[in-house]
Amino acid sequence: MIVVTATLQAVEGKGDELAQAFQKLVPKVLNDPGAIAYVVHRGLDNPAKFFIYEKYESGDALKYHSSTEHFKEFSKAIASLLDGRPEIGLYNELP
Repeated sequence: MIVVTATLQAVEGKGDELAQAFQKLVPKVLNDPGAIAYVVHRGLDNPAKFFIYEKYESGDALKYHSSTEHFKEFSKAIASLLDGRPEIGLYNELP
């Protein structure tokens, strides 16, 4: 299992727009072959900060997710909403 973590910071005043973009994306990702989980969290003390937990059956499933039209469109749509680059972590789940 491959786990991805991502932390994103929205531009001030754009957190709600970023949240809406994620709400549209999540059901599409969960329909991707090999996608097990895609959970978006919003900071309690900083509502402009988002933490995403993703889980895929394999590296191929993650690669597929990254190549989908819905992910490419999402990435373009949120580019102007982000304050800096996302912090991404990749992990192998222990058995």
